[in-house]
Amino acid sequence: MATLPQFKQRQIARRSTSDIERLAKQYKSSVDALTGEYQTAFTGYQAGVAEKMKPFEAQMTTYKESLLPTYEAQKAAYQKSLDDYNKLLADIEANPVTEATGVKETKVPRWGLFGLAGYETKRENFTYYVPKEIPKFTETAPTPPETPTAPTIEEFDSSQFAAKKGEAESTFKREVGERRAAKLGAVSRKVTRPLLSGAQS
Repeated sequence: MATLPQFKQRQIARRSTSDIERLAKQYKSSVDALTGEYQTAFTGYQAGVAEKMKPFEAQMTTYKESLLPTYEAQKAAYQKSLDDYNKLLADIEANPVTEATGVKETKVPRWGLFGLAGYETKRENFTYYVPKEIPKFTETAPTPPETPTAPTIEEFDSSQFAAKKGEAESTFKREVGERRAAKLGAVSRKVTRPLLSGAQS
């Protein structure tokens, strides 16, 4: 049959074990609460990011579906005109003049029985060359549309939750350590002071 000191030591041990279980439940409850707070805060953060991104997403839709296709069509038309112009310049360089035909009139004397009877006009065709006119390229390259810029999104700050969790964990470990130290102290006194256990010398 356990003596009174032994009964008290067992009470202390049971109380210590019970306290540790209670502390573990409190710690789990604190972590669960922090997890819920974190999830709520992160959900709110995601909603804020989505709201902040809406104007940018609308601009990107307009850019991709309207502005960019229009620009690409304009750029293709401009490139075709430029290619045609360069081909024309190459043709002019290869053959820079145009052949033309003119008529040359010359007055020649007309002689009769009594000498010079007058003049007559003699017409002769001749060939000459006219330099080809170099046309100017007057088209202007289209300006590409400005690409929408995404807004600056700050990262979600989870440091406060990490700090709270670390604090809860530290408190839990400290208090568990204190309970275990108290339990070990009671056992130590039982060994070093046998009279507490009811031992007779």
